[in-house]
Amino acid sequence: MGACASSPSAKTTNTTAWMNNGGGGAHASESFRRPSSIMVMNLAGRIKEFKQPIPAKTVLNDNPHCYLCNSESVHIGTCMPRVPDEEELLPGRIYFLVPLSHSHSPLSLTLLCDLAVKAGSALSNPKNNHTGTNRASVTRRL
Repeated sequence: MGACASSPSAKTTNTTAWMNNGGGGAHASESFRRPSSIMVMNLAGRIKEFKQPIPAKTVLNDNPHCYLCNSESVHIGTCMPRVPDEEELLPGRIYFLVPLSHSHSPLSLTLLCDLAVKAGSALSNPKNNHTGTNRASVTRRL
């Protein structure tokens, strides 16, 4: 299972790069990344895709017990940082919809690997993705 299973002591930046590149390592094909889309994934692996930039608060209005975290800013052993409500979500990025109850829990290697596998699986199967434009509800089953 790539960097997650084979080397638990791998550097955080390599593990994060592995996740953001679809699980194939830092030099992997960018086939999972959709530069013109914004992906929001809950911890169950359900993805909502937005074609146009939106503020974080638009997603959070439909998910009041959650916060957003940019997948590129997660590090093992630290809390998943919150995207400010007024910040605009950027195309080509994956954001995690995280329950507020997880806001003070450090990210474990196990959870990071789980998120990477779910993101890779969901992104490789476009039928699982749902497109939103402005206000779109993200699945609340977290």
